[in-house]
Amino acid sequence: MRYLVDVTQKQADEIAKLINVGKYQTVAQFILTAIENQIYIENTGSEPLSSIVAARKDSDSLNKSDLVVIKDSRNIALVEIKSQPKTVAAPDFSGLAASLYKTKEENCWLWGQTNKIFPVKIGLRVLYAIIGSEQWLDLEEFKEKAADIAAGYGTAIRKYEDKKNKIRDERISAGLPDEKEFKSKFRYKGHFLAYMRKDGKLDGAMPFLRFANLNKDEKGKIFIGLTEPGLNFARIENPVIDHNDFEKSFSQTEIDFYLDYISKNVKGEASAIKWVLNKITNGINDRNSINKELNREIAPSWGETSEAVVNTQRAGLMARMFELGLLQKKKEGITVAYIIADRGKNFLEKS
Repeated sequence: MRYLVDVTQKQADEIAKLINVGKYQTVAQFILTAIENQIYIENTGSEPLSSIVAARKDSDSLNKSDLVVIKDSRNIALVEIKSQPKTVAAPDFSGLAASLYKTKEENCWLWGQTNKIFPVKIGLRVLYAIIGSEQWLDLEEFKEKAADIAAGYGTAIRKYEDKKNKIRDERISAGLPDEKEFKSKFRYKGHFLAYMRKDGKLDGAMPFLRFANLNKDEKGKIFIGLTEPGLNFARIENPVIDHNDFEKSFSQTEIDFYLDYISKNVKGEASAIKWVLNKITNGINDRNSINKELNREIAPSWGETSEAVVNTQRAGLMARMFELGLLQKKKEGITVAYIIADRGKNFLEKS
């Protein structure tokens, strides 16, 4: 069936922009997506929860099976957020669980199983969206909400990546939980979000990066708040969350902000990145060689030099560096060598 639809020049220009950047292939494809969203609203009585066209670049036609609904994801898009939270002070290194290694802050970086920063970004955006005008929010309430939304993204992005037959290095879904796996949500909450140990020390990526802080009241209830850098990072547009682009986890603006921020405020993470880049510059450019250097130079200060710990720390760090565009891989026969990307060279120069 064919319909004629009148649109304003401004609307036509906006649609053309989306087509030009590859979001949609045709005007018809864009309109069909809009229709599916409106049908969803009318049938459910709620907003379209960021319906994602997972195969939109492969076909001019859309089926309902192409649409992936991510629960509550629309609520964390910047255009929907009205929050004006009061920020909190950043935690000191001495208040973090990492300080228990009793080594220099420069030798402590994110736990290796925190292998991406994008899952942290989702957590920050959720906190920003639901905290409203408050300074503190119940930690468990936040973690449940963040884990549900992150799992929605994890499931949807993996479906998209599977359809695209993406290889491991091209996938941005690593670190995100899955809606059908409870354990993955549990890991996400611990590694990428935040928690307070019985001794009062803070753990998880959000406090380690000083993007959030925790506070316990006199009744023992724990609350979470955004630091100023955490709020600023949350407020930067993201291709996945704000534009339904599953091809990349971060924009150039986000990466520039993050790298500049950690260089000045998260000594251990910045020092670790610089250490790896310097090793590769000096020809130590494969996994085993970097592991050996890490075991020799830094691991003794942790009081732990097991092969498993060293490999986990190296793998997680380098996965984050690949996500940030600092490294690339080069295949040499049956082995893989690491090379420094232009962004990595710029980071070293600024350091």
